[in-house]
Amino acid sequence: MDGPGPSWTTREVLVNEERNERGSTSWADRFDLDRPLPAEADVVVIGGGVAGCSAAYQLSKRGKKVVLVEMRGICSGASGRNGGMTGGGTMVPTQVGRAVFELNTENLRLIQEELPAELGEDFSLRLEGSLDIAMTDEQWDHLVATHGSASKAGGDVELLDREQLADIVPVVSERVLGAKLSRRGGHLWPFALVHAMANGARRNGALVFPWTPAQEVLTSNGRVTGVRTSAGTIATGAVVVATNAWTPKILHDLPAGAVVPARGQILVTQSVGPVLPMPFGTNFDKEYGRQTATGQLLCGGYRRLDIDEGLGHYEERVTAPVVSGIAECLSGIFPGVGHVPVIRAWAGIMGFTADGLPLIGSYGSADGLYVSAGYNGGGFGMAVAAGKAVSQRVAGEPEQLDLTPFDPSRFASRGVSWDNPFTAGEKSNPKSYSESGAIRSESSAED
Repeated sequence: MDGPGPSWTTREVLVNEERNERGSTSWADRFDLDRPLPAEADVVVIGGGVAGCSAAYQLSKRGKKVVLVEMRGICSGASGRNGGMTGGGTMVPTQVGRAVFELNTENLRLIQEELPAELGEDFSLRLEGSLDIAMTDEQWDHLVATHGSASKAGGDVELLDREQLADIVPVVSERVLGAKLSRRGGHLWPFALVHAMANGARRNGALVFPWTPAQEVLTSNGRVTGVRTSAGTIATGAVVVATNAWTPKILHDLPAGAVVPARGQILVTQSVGPVLPMPFGTNFDKEYGRQTATGQLLCGGYRRLDIDEGLGHYEERVTAPVVSGIAECLSGIFPGVGHVPVIRAWAGIMGFTADGLPLIGSYGSADGLYVSAGYNGGGFGMAVAAGKAVSQRVAGEPEQLDLTPFDPSRFASRGVSWDNPFTAGEKSNPKSYSESGAIRSESSAED
Protein backbone atom coordinates (compact mmCIF):
# COMPACT_ATOMS: atom_id res chain seq x y z
CA MET A 1 0.00 0.00 0.00
CA ASP A 2 3.04 2.28 0.11
CA GLY A 3 3.62 4.72 -2.69
CA PRO A 4 4.36 8.34 -3.57
CA GLY A 5 0.75 9.38 -3.01
CA PRO A 6 -2.88 8.35 -3.33
CA SER A 7 -4.04 7.27 -6.75
CA TRP A 8 -7.21 5.42 -7.72
CA THR A 9 -6.59 4.62 -11.37
CA THR A 10 -9.69 4.28 -13.56
CA ARG A 11 -7.77 3.48 -16.79
CA GLU A 12 -9.94 1.69 -19.39
CA VAL A 13 -12.47 0.21 -16.99
CA LEU A 14 -15.53 2.28 -17.96
CA VAL A 15 -17.59 -0.77 -18.80
CA ASN A 16 -20.86 -2.03 -17.47
CA GLU A 17 -21.06 -5.08 -15.29
CA GLU A 18 -21.29 -8.21 -17.40
CA ARG A 19 -24.88 -9.18 -18.11
CA ASN A 20 -26.30 -12.61 -18.64
CA GLU A 21 -27.99 -12.82 -22.01
CA ARG A 22 -30.70 -15.43 -22.36
CA GLY A 23 -28.63 -17.50 -24.73
CA SER A 24 -25.76 -17.67 -22.23
CA THR A 25 -27.76 -18.22 -19.05
CA SER A 26 -26.08 -20.94 -17.00
CA TRP A 27 -27.98 -24.06 -16.04
CA ALA A 28 -28.05 -22.95 -12.40
CA ASP A 29 -29.68 -19.64 -13.35
CA ARG A 30 -32.37 -21.08 -15.61
CA PHE A 31 -34.67 -21.94 -12.71
CA ASP A 32 -37.93 -23.10 -14.38
CA LEU A 33 -37.33 -21.89 -17.94
CA ASP A 34 -37.44 -25.44 -19.25
CA ARG A 35 -41.00 -25.87 -17.98
CA PRO A 36 -44.11 -24.55 -19.71
CA LEU A 37 -45.57 -21.41 -18.19
CA PRO A 38 -48.48 -22.49 -15.96
CA ALA A 39 -51.98 -21.44 -16.97
CA GLU A 40 -52.90 -20.27 -13.48
CA ALA A 41 -51.52 -19.40 -10.06
CA ASP A 42 -52.73 -18.17 -6.70
CA VAL A 43 -50.29 -15.26 -6.89
CA VAL A 44 -48.04 -13.91 -9.65
CA VAL A 45 -44.99 -11.94 -8.51
CA ILE A 46 -43.51 -9.59 -11.10
CA GLY A 47 -39.82 -8.91 -10.47
CA GLY A 48 -36.88 -11.11 -9.51
CA GLY A 49 -34.91 -8.82 -7.21
CA VAL A 50 -34.81 -8.73 -3.43
CA ALA A 51 -38.40 -7.43 -3.15
CA GLY A 52 -39.92 -9.95 -5.54
CA CYS A 53 -37.97 -12.98 -4.34
CA SER A 54 -38.82 -12.16 -0.72
CA ALA A 55 -42.52 -11.90 -1.57
CA ALA A 56 -42.41 -15.16 -3.55
CA TYR A 57 -40.67 -16.99 -0.71
CA GLN A 58 -42.98 -15.69 1.99
CA LEU A 59 -46.11 -16.40 -0.06
CA SER A 60 -44.94 -19.93 -0.87
CA LYS A 61 -44.30 -20.50 2.86
CA ARG A 62 -47.97 -19.73 3.37
CA GLY A 63 -49.04 -22.44 0.95
CA LYS A 64 -49.77 -20.19 -1.99
CA LYS A 65 -49.24 -21.44 -5.53
CA VAL A 66 -46.76 -18.80 -6.71
CA VAL A 67 -45.30 -17.94 -10.10
CA LEU A 68 -42.52 -15.34 -10.31
CA VAL A 69 -41.67 -13.74 -13.66
CA GLU A 70 -38.63 -11.54 -14.30
CA MET A 71 -37.68 -9.74 -17.51
CA ARG A 72 -33.97 -10.64 -17.14
CA GLY A 73 -32.00 -12.86 -14.76
CA ILE A 74 -32.74 -13.20 -11.07
CA CYS A 75 -30.95 -10.42 -9.14
CA SER A 76 -29.91 -8.73 -12.40
CA GLY A 77 -31.33 -5.25 -11.69
CA ALA A 78 -30.59 -2.90 -8.81
CA SER A 79 -30.51 -5.83 -6.36
CA GLY A 80 -27.39 -7.18 -8.05
CA ARG A 81 -25.72 -3.82 -8.71
CA ASN A 82 -25.57 -2.19 -5.29
CA GLY A 83 -23.18 -1.93 -2.37
CA GLY A 84 -24.96 -4.52 -0.21
CA MET A 85 -25.38 -2.21 2.79
CA THR A 86 -27.98 -3.18 5.36
CA GLY A 87 -28.68 -2.91 9.07
CA GLY A 88 -30.18 -0.19 11.26
CA GLY A 89 -32.53 2.58 10.23
CA THR A 90 -33.94 5.94 11.15
CA MET A 91 -34.91 6.76 14.72
CA VAL A 92 -37.04 9.86 14.02
CA PRO A 93 -39.84 9.84 16.63
CA THR A 94 -42.81 10.23 14.29
CA GLN A 95 -45.30 7.75 12.83
CA VAL A 96 -43.29 7.66 9.61
CA GLY A 97 -40.00 7.32 11.49
CA ARG A 98 -41.32 4.56 13.70
CA ALA A 99 -42.76 2.69 10.72
CA VAL A 100 -39.42 2.85 8.89
CA PHE A 101 -37.50 1.83 12.01
CA GLU A 102 -39.80 -1.14 12.63
CA LEU A 103 -39.47 -2.18 8.98
CA ASN A 104 -35.64 -1.93 9.21
CA THR A 105 -35.62 -3.83 12.49
CA GLU A 106 -37.74 -6.70 11.17
CA ASN A 107 -35.65 -6.77 7.99
CA LEU A 108 -32.47 -7.19 10.03
CA ARG A 109 -34.04 -9.89 12.19
CA LEU A 110 -35.09 -11.84 9.11
CA ILE A 111 -31.69 -11.78 7.39
CA GLN A 112 -29.74 -12.30 10.60
CA GLU A 113 -31.81 -14.98 12.34
CA GLU A 114 -34.81 -16.41 10.53
CA LEU A 115 -33.77 -16.76 6.90
CA PRO A 116 -30.31 -18.31 7.41
CA ALA A 117 -31.94 -21.04 9.51
CA GLU A 118 -34.81 -21.61 7.09
CA LEU A 119 -32.83 -21.39 3.85
CA GLY A 120 -29.59 -23.00 5.05
CA GLU A 121 -27.49 -20.32 3.38
CA ASP A 122 -24.80 -17.87 4.47
CA PHE A 123 -25.44 -14.39 3.05
CA SER A 124 -22.02 -13.14 4.21
CA LEU A 125 -23.85 -10.82 6.60
CA ARG A 126 -21.38 -8.79 8.64
CA LEU A 127 -22.65 -6.39 11.32
CA GLU A 128 -19.44 -4.65 12.37
CA GLY A 129 -21.26 -1.30 12.31
CA SER A 130 -21.22 1.52 9.78
CA LEU A 131 -19.68 4.98 9.62
CA ASP A 132 -21.19 8.26 8.46
CA ILE A 133 -18.12 10.36 7.73
CA ALA A 134 -18.12 14.19 7.82
CA MET A 135 -15.79 16.09 5.50
CA THR A 136 -17.36 19.55 5.94
CA ASP A 137 -18.78 21.65 8.77
CA GLU A 138 -22.26 21.23 7.29
CA GLN A 139 -21.94 17.44 7.32
CA TRP A 140 -20.60 17.44 10.88
CA ASP A 141 -23.43 19.67 12.12
CA HIS A 142 -25.90 17.25 10.51
CA LEU A 143 -24.29 14.30 12.30
CA VAL A 144 -24.48 16.10 15.63
CA ALA A 145 -28.16 16.94 15.12
CA THR A 146 -29.18 13.45 14.04
CA HIS A 147 -27.11 11.88 16.81
CA GLY A 148 -29.17 13.77 19.36
CA SER A 149 -32.46 12.52 17.91
CA ALA A 150 -31.20 8.94 17.73
CA SER A 151 -29.86 9.00 21.30
CA LYS A 152 -33.18 10.24 22.69
CA ALA A 153 -34.95 7.41 20.89
CA GLY A 154 -32.52 4.79 22.20
CA GLY A 155 -30.41 4.37 19.08
CA ASP A 156 -27.09 2.56 19.30
CA VAL A 157 -24.95 5.36 17.81
CA GLU A 158 -21.81 7.20 18.84
CA LEU A 159 -20.11 10.38 17.64
CA LEU A 160 -16.38 10.05 16.92
CA ASP A 161 -13.92 12.88 16.50
CA ARG A 162 -11.12 12.62 13.95
CA GLU A 163 -8.68 10.95 16.36
CA GLN A 164 -11.25 8.38 17.52
CA LEU A 165 -12.11 7.62 13.90
CA ALA A 166 -8.42 7.20 13.05
CA ASP A 167 -8.14 4.57 15.79
CA ILE A 168 -10.70 2.52 13.84
CA VAL A 169 -9.63 3.48 10.30
CA PRO A 170 -5.93 4.51 10.33
CA VAL A 171 -5.90 5.32 6.60
CA VAL A 172 -8.45 8.14 7.01
CA SER A 173 -7.57 11.64 5.84
CA GLU A 174 -6.42 14.44 8.13
CA ARG A 175 -9.18 16.55 6.53
CA VAL A 176 -11.96 14.37 7.97
CA LEU A 177 -13.77 16.09 10.85
CA GLY A 178 -15.26 12.99 12.43
CA ALA A 179 -17.98 10.38 12.01
CA LYS A 180 -21.11 8.86 13.47
CA LEU A 181 -20.76 5.17 14.28
CA SER A 182 -23.98 3.14 13.97
CA ARG A 183 -23.46 -0.22 15.61
CA ARG A 184 -26.50 -1.77 13.89
CA GLY A 185 -25.04 -1.22 10.43
CA GLY A 186 -23.38 -3.76 8.19
CA HIS A 187 -23.31 -5.38 4.77
CA LEU A 188 -24.04 -8.64 3.00
CA TRP A 189 -23.63 -10.41 -0.35
CA PRO A 190 -26.78 -9.50 -2.34
CA PHE A 191 -26.66 -12.40 -4.81
CA ALA A 192 -26.50 -14.98 -2.03
CA LEU A 193 -29.60 -13.62 -0.30
CA VAL A 194 -31.74 -13.10 -3.41
CA HIS A 195 -30.91 -16.48 -4.95
CA ALA A 196 -31.45 -18.22 -1.62
CA MET A 197 -34.95 -16.77 -1.39
CA ALA A 198 -35.72 -17.68 -5.02
CA ASN A 199 -34.57 -21.25 -4.45
CA GLY A 200 -36.42 -21.39 -1.13
CA ALA A 201 -39.61 -20.39 -2.90
CA ARG A 202 -39.07 -23.16 -5.44
CA ARG A 203 -38.59 -25.73 -2.69
CA ASN A 204 -41.98 -24.64 -1.40
CA GLY A 205 -43.53 -25.26 -4.81
CA ALA A 206 -43.18 -21.86 -6.48
CA LEU A 207 -42.12 -21.58 -10.13
CA VAL A 208 -39.51 -18.99 -11.15
CA PHE A 209 -39.28 -17.79 -14.76
CA PRO A 210 -36.42 -15.41 -15.57
CA TRP A 211 -36.25 -13.87 -19.07
CA THR A 212 -40.05 -13.73 -19.09
CA PRO A 213 -41.16 -10.08 -19.12
CA ALA A 214 -44.58 -9.20 -17.76
CA GLN A 215 -46.47 -7.12 -20.30
CA GLU A 216 -49.76 -6.30 -18.60
CA VAL A 217 -51.73 -6.87 -15.42
CA LEU A 218 -55.22 -7.93 -16.46
CA THR A 219 -58.32 -6.81 -14.56
CA SER A 220 -62.07 -7.25 -14.92
CA ASN A 221 -64.97 -5.90 -12.86
CA GLY A 222 -62.63 -4.32 -10.32
CA ARG A 223 -60.51 -7.41 -9.73
CA VAL A 224 -57.16 -8.73 -10.91
CA THR A 225 -57.68 -11.63 -13.32
CA GLY A 226 -54.23 -12.39 -14.68
CA VAL A 227 -50.84 -11.35 -16.02
CA ARG A 228 -49.93 -11.36 -19.70
CA THR A 229 -46.26 -12.20 -20.27
CA SER A 230 -43.99 -12.72 -23.26
CA ALA A 231 -44.52 -16.48 -22.85
CA GLY A 232 -48.28 -16.48 -22.35
CA THR A 233 -50.99 -15.45 -19.88
CA ILE A 234 -51.29 -16.64 -16.28
CA ALA A 235 -54.74 -16.48 -14.71
CA THR A 236 -54.58 -15.26 -11.11
CA GLY A 237 -56.51 -13.31 -8.52
CA ALA A 238 -53.45 -11.67 -6.93
CA VAL A 239 -50.40 -9.87 -8.35
CA VAL A 240 -47.41 -8.41 -6.50
CA VAL A 241 -45.59 -5.79 -8.56
CA ALA A 242 -41.98 -5.75 -7.31
CA THR A 243 -40.31 -3.97 -10.21
CA ASN A 244 -38.73 -0.96 -8.43
CA ALA A 245 -37.78 1.68 -11.03
CA TRP A 246 -39.75 -0.14 -13.73
CA THR A 247 -43.01 0.05 -11.76
CA PRO A 248 -44.47 2.89 -13.92
CA LYS A 249 -44.08 0.61 -16.94
CA ILE A 250 -46.39 -1.94 -15.29
CA LEU A 251 -48.76 0.34 -13.37
CA HIS A 252 -49.66 2.80 -16.10
CA ASP A 253 -52.02 4.75 -13.84
CA LEU A 254 -49.29 5.47 -11.28
CA PRO A 255 -49.04 9.28 -11.14
CA ALA A 256 -46.09 10.66 -13.08
CA GLY A 257 -43.17 11.36 -10.77
CA ALA A 258 -44.32 9.00 -8.01
CA VAL A 259 -41.48 6.60 -8.92
CA VAL A 260 -38.54 7.84 -10.98
CA PRO A 261 -35.53 5.84 -12.25
CA ALA A 262 -32.22 6.99 -10.78
CA ARG A 263 -28.96 5.71 -12.24
CA GLY A 264 -26.25 4.93 -9.71
CA GLN A 265 -22.65 3.95 -10.47
CA ILE A 266 -20.09 1.91 -8.54
CA LEU A 267 -16.43 1.02 -8.97
CA VAL A 268 -14.35 -1.70 -7.36
CA THR A 269 -10.58 -1.92 -6.92
CA GLN A 270 -8.02 -4.66 -6.75
CA SER A 271 -7.73 -6.41 -3.40
CA VAL A 272 -5.71 -4.77 -0.64
CA GLY A 273 -5.02 -5.64 2.96
CA PRO A 274 -7.68 -4.94 5.59
CA VAL A 275 -8.16 -1.14 5.75
CA LEU A 276 -11.92 -0.52 6.10
CA PRO A 277 -13.37 -2.53 8.98
CA MET A 278 -16.95 -1.44 8.27
CA PRO A 279 -19.05 0.23 5.53
CA PHE A 280 -19.09 4.01 5.28
CA GLY A 281 -21.24 6.78 3.90
CA THR A 282 -20.48 10.45 3.43
CA ASN A 283 -22.01 13.64 2.03
CA PHE A 284 -25.46 12.80 3.47
CA ASP A 285 -25.07 9.19 2.25
CA LYS A 286 -24.75 10.26 -1.38
CA GLU A 287 -21.37 8.50 -1.45
CA TYR A 288 -20.81 5.14 0.21
CA GLY A 289 -18.55 2.11 0.17
CA ARG A 290 -17.08 -0.89 1.94
CA GLN A 291 -14.31 -3.45 1.73
CA THR A 292 -15.44 -6.84 0.50
CA ALA A 293 -14.53 -10.17 2.09
CA THR A 294 -11.94 -10.62 -0.68
CA GLY A 295 -10.25 -7.29 0.13
CA GLN A 296 -11.61 -5.23 -2.77
CA LEU A 297 -12.67 -1.64 -2.09
CA LEU A 298 -16.11 -0.82 -3.43
CA CYS A 299 -17.46 2.73 -3.68
CA GLY A 300 -20.45 4.38 -5.33
CA GLY A 301 -22.21 7.72 -5.64
CA TYR A 302 -21.55 11.04 -7.40
CA ARG A 303 -24.86 11.02 -9.30
CA ARG A 304 -24.51 14.82 -9.41
CA LEU A 305 -21.85 14.41 -12.12
CA ASP A 306 -24.12 12.24 -14.29
CA ILE A 307 -26.41 13.51 -17.04
CA ASP A 308 -29.46 14.96 -15.26
CA GLU A 309 -27.80 13.70 -12.08
CA GLY A 310 -28.90 10.24 -13.18
CA LEU A 311 -32.60 10.97 -12.66
CA GLY A 312 -35.01 9.76 -15.32
CA HIS A 313 -32.55 7.43 -17.05
CA TYR A 314 -33.09 3.69 -17.49
CA GLU A 315 -29.87 2.91 -19.37
CA GLU A 316 -27.32 1.00 -17.28
CA ARG A 317 -24.07 2.59 -18.37
CA VAL A 318 -21.18 4.23 -16.58
CA THR A 319 -19.91 7.72 -17.33
CA ALA A 320 -16.37 9.02 -16.98
CA PRO A 321 -17.17 12.06 -14.76
CA VAL A 322 -19.01 9.91 -12.21
CA VAL A 323 -16.35 7.18 -12.02
CA SER A 324 -13.63 9.81 -11.67
CA GLY A 325 -15.62 11.51 -8.91
CA ILE A 326 -16.01 8.24 -7.03
CA ALA A 327 -12.26 7.56 -7.33
CA GLU A 328 -11.52 11.04 -5.96
CA CYS A 329 -13.92 10.38 -3.09
CA LEU A 330 -11.97 7.30 -2.07
CA SER A 331 -8.56 8.95 -2.39
CA GLY A 332 -9.79 12.04 -0.55
CA ILE A 333 -11.18 10.19 2.46
CA PHE A 334 -8.67 7.34 2.63
CA PRO A 335 -5.34 8.62 1.24
CA GLY A 336 -3.39 6.21 3.42
CA VAL A 337 -4.32 3.34 1.15
CA GLY A 338 -2.01 4.58 -1.61
CA HIS A 339 -2.07 3.43 -5.26
CA VAL A 340 -4.84 0.92 -5.99
CA PRO A 341 -5.98 0.16 -9.57
CA VAL A 342 -9.70 0.23 -10.30
CA ILE A 343 -10.60 -3.00 -12.09
CA ARG A 344 -14.30 -2.66 -12.83
CA ALA A 345 -17.20 -0.21 -12.83
CA TRP A 346 -20.92 -0.66 -13.42
CA ALA A 347 -24.27 1.09 -13.26
CA GLY A 348 -27.66 0.16 -11.84
CA ILE A 349 -31.09 1.73 -11.87
CA MET A 350 -32.71 2.54 -8.53
CA GLY A 351 -36.34 3.50 -7.99
CA PHE A 352 -36.66 6.88 -6.25
CA THR A 353 -40.05 8.01 -4.94
CA ALA A 354 -41.38 11.53 -4.61
CA ASP A 355 -41.24 11.47 -0.79
CA GLY A 356 -38.31 9.09 -0.24
CA LEU A 357 -40.52 6.27 1.12
CA PRO A 358 -41.14 2.94 -0.62
CA LEU A 359 -44.47 1.73 -1.97
CA ILE A 360 -45.63 -1.28 0.06
CA GLY A 361 -49.15 -2.69 0.21
CA SER A 362 -52.41 -2.76 -1.73
CA TYR A 363 -52.63 -0.57 -4.81
CA GLY A 364 -55.45 1.17 -6.62
CA SER A 365 -59.07 0.20 -6.97
CA ALA A 366 -58.56 -3.33 -8.32
CA ASP A 367 -58.82 -6.02 -5.64
CA GLY A 368 -55.79 -8.33 -5.63
CA LEU A 369 -53.14 -5.83 -6.76
CA TYR A 370 -50.16 -5.22 -4.47
CA VAL A 371 -46.85 -3.32 -4.75
CA SER A 372 -43.40 -3.61 -3.18
CA ALA A 373 -41.15 -1.10 -4.94
CA GLY A 374 -39.43 2.29 -4.84
CA TYR A 375 -36.72 1.62 -2.26
CA ASN A 376 -34.58 4.72 -2.95
CA GLY A 377 -31.34 2.72 -2.94
CA GLY A 378 -32.07 1.06 0.42
CA GLY A 379 -33.75 -2.17 -0.62
CA PHE A 380 -31.56 -4.49 1.45
CA GLY A 381 -32.56 -2.61 4.58
CA MET A 382 -36.32 -2.87 3.91
CA ALA A 383 -37.47 -5.09 1.06
CA VAL A 384 -37.00 -8.48 2.75
CA ALA A 385 -39.38 -7.46 5.54
CA ALA A 386 -41.69 -5.82 3.01
CA GLY A 387 -42.04 -9.17 1.23
CA LYS A 388 -43.24 -10.70 4.48
CA ALA A 389 -45.62 -7.81 5.14
CA VAL A 390 -47.16 -8.00 1.67
CA SER A 391 -47.53 -11.78 1.93
CA GLN A 392 -49.40 -11.36 5.23
CA ARG A 393 -51.80 -8.98 3.52
CA VAL A 394 -52.31 -11.24 0.52
CA ALA A 395 -52.93 -14.23 2.80
CA GLY A 396 -55.31 -12.29 5.03
CA GLU A 397 -53.13 -12.73 8.12
CA PRO A 398 -52.78 -10.24 11.00
CA GLU A 399 -50.21 -7.63 9.97
CA GLN A 400 -47.19 -7.06 12.21
CA LEU A 401 -45.97 -3.83 10.59
CA ASP A 402 -47.63 -0.48 10.05
CA LEU A 403 -47.71 0.01 6.27
CA THR A 404 -49.76 3.22 6.35
CA PRO A 405 -46.87 5.59 5.46
CA PHE A 406 -45.94 3.33 2.52
CA ASP A 407 -49.42 3.20 0.92
CA PRO A 408 -48.76 2.81 -2.84
CA SER A 409 -51.95 4.80 -3.62
CA ARG A 410 -50.93 7.86 -1.59
CA PHE A 411 -49.83 9.91 -4.59
CA ALA A 412 -53.11 9.36 -6.43
CA SER A 413 -55.04 10.78 -3.48
CA ARG A 414 -52.79 13.72 -2.55
CA GLY A 415 -50.88 14.41 -5.75
CA VAL A 416 -47.13 14.32 -6.45
CA SER A 417 -44.92 16.95 -4.87
CA TRP A 418 -41.26 16.02 -5.11
CA ASP A 419 -39.63 16.14 -1.69
CA ASN A 420 -37.17 13.26 -1.73
CA PRO A 421 -34.44 13.70 0.92
CA PHE A 422 -32.00 11.62 -1.15
CA THR A 423 -32.02 14.27 -3.90
CA ALA A 424 -32.05 17.35 -1.65
CA GLY A 425 -30.07 20.21 -3.16
CA GLU A 426 -29.78 18.63 -6.59
CA LYS A 427 -30.51 20.72 -9.68
CA SER A 428 -32.44 17.92 -11.37
CA ASN A 429 -35.03 17.40 -8.63
CA PRO A 430 -37.78 16.11 -10.90
CA LYS A 431 -40.51 18.68 -10.34
CA SER A 432 -40.90 18.56 -14.10
CA TYR A 433 -41.60 14.82 -13.96
CA SER A 434 -44.63 15.32 -11.75
CA GLU A 435 -45.86 18.07 -14.05
CA SER A 436 -45.17 16.57 -17.46
CA GLY A 437 -44.32 12.91 -16.86
CA ALA A 438 -41.13 13.36 -18.86
CA ILE A 439 -38.95 10.32 -18.23
CA ARG A 440 -35.95 9.58 -20.42
CA SER A 441 -35.61 6.13 -21.97
CA GLU A 442 -32.80 4.09 -23.44
CA SER A 443 -33.36 5.80 -26.79
CA SER A 444 -33.13 9.35 -25.38
CA ALA A 445 -30.96 12.09 -26.75
CA GLU A 446 -28.21 11.34 -24.23
CA ASP A 447 -27.15 8.39 -26.30
